[in-house]
Amino acid sequence: MPKQVDHEQRRSEISRAVWQVVGESGLEGLTLRAVATAADCTTGMVTHYFRDKKALLAHARSVMHRRMATRIDALPPRDTPRETLYAVAEQALPLDDERYLEAVVWSHFQLATRTDPELLHEHTVSHASWVRRLTGLVRAACPQQPEPADLAWRVRTLVACLDGLALNAVTDPDAYPPDLQRHVLETQLDLLLERNHSL
Repeated sequence: MPKQVDHEQRRSEISRAVWQVVGESGLEGLTLRAVATAADCTTGMVTHYFRDKKALLAHARSVMHRRMATRIDALPPRDTPRETLYAVAEQALPLDDERYLEAVVWSHFQLATRTDPELLHEHTVSHASWVRRLTGLVRAACPQQPEPADLAWRVRTLVACLDGLALNAVTDPDAYPPDLQRHVLETQLDLLLERNHSL
């Protein structure tokens, strides 16, 4: 009788191997063969789940998005909407090894979307989800009610700040240590949540 294969378990094992390869060799080393070696399986087994390097990269980006969402959902309650916004936004910054690796994947994925409509679509969907989450948090944290007319603009400036910090911290980590990243985020929120916004 043929051996039963747990496809979800096998996919999970290959997914872990993808992150292992990225962690050890970067996106440049992310190949089907490298993932097969890390997963202790054949290249043919990897291609059964991921047809090429682009699919591996898309999967790594998807896993990154889920990991970040899981961390955010597990955050303990904060005392104020401002503190909640900060805690969530901070999850997008490479402040530790896990988030640094995620930022590496994110930065490579961003570049890949420039020439690949399929990857661009995946980015657009996940990015829109992130913007929606931040919009609700910024709305709750703004001191004025009803919400400010420029709410969408405020959210976009926060997203731009987070993306810029993450990219710079990945490319020049000594110049953008965690304490500086946190300070920049705090300053950005001070400006963002001003009653009379003047940025």
